[in-house]
Amino acid sequence: MVNGAGGTADAGDKKFITRRRFILGTIVIAVIGAFGSLLSMLKLLSPSKKGSGYVSTIAPGDVLVYASGSNIGTEIKAGSLNLGDAELVYPKGKSSNPANLVQLIKLAESDFKEPTDSKLTDKGFIAYSAICTHLGCTVSWVKNQTSPDASYTECFCHNSIFNPARGELVEGGPAPIPLAQIGVKVTDDDTIVFTGDFMGPIGPQV
Repeated sequence: MVNGAGGTADAGDKKFITRRRFILGTIVIAVIGAFGSLLSMLKLLSPSKKGSGYVSTIAPGDVLVYASGSNIGTEIKAGSLNLGDAELVYPKGKSSNPANLVQLIKLAESDFKEPTDSKLTDKGFIAYSAICTHLGCTVSWVKNQTSPDASYTECFCHNSIFNPARGELVEGGPAPIPLAQIGVKVTDDDTIVFTGDFMGPIGPQV
């Protein structure tokens, strides 16, 4: 009788322990799953994701071509832009990469102020990434017809405003940093080429 009762008690203890282990195991798995989800979310929100996916393939000597309009894909001639004009451009043969989209601008050289890098300009031509540093929309050019030096770059998605004469510094809106400058040069045959890659981060930086 004693042995039988003891056997019954042992069996009950084993069932209790097994059930407790199962419950604890379930809780541990749930906690690990929740922790993994939290890590994934933090990774998505971390600064390391800034500009993710925006990697330029522009190289020195790449020729600038129109990225929009009736002349899309054709080489830009320096004489086709007047003071205060701007065009969206790509490096020739590399239009499939959205990170290569550039805004080419023509201003008076005397208009350029710090932090503009004047060594990256030529004959009044200056170029910046055309991808807004807020959420990646394509920026637009707002030309002042009476005063070209008062023209500016704007992202109409969330109204970020950039000053092209001052290194595309942010003058309004949610964009966190300026648009990255890129070097350009006018060649002897009046075409325009890039002299290097962007001098700063491109794409969303939030």
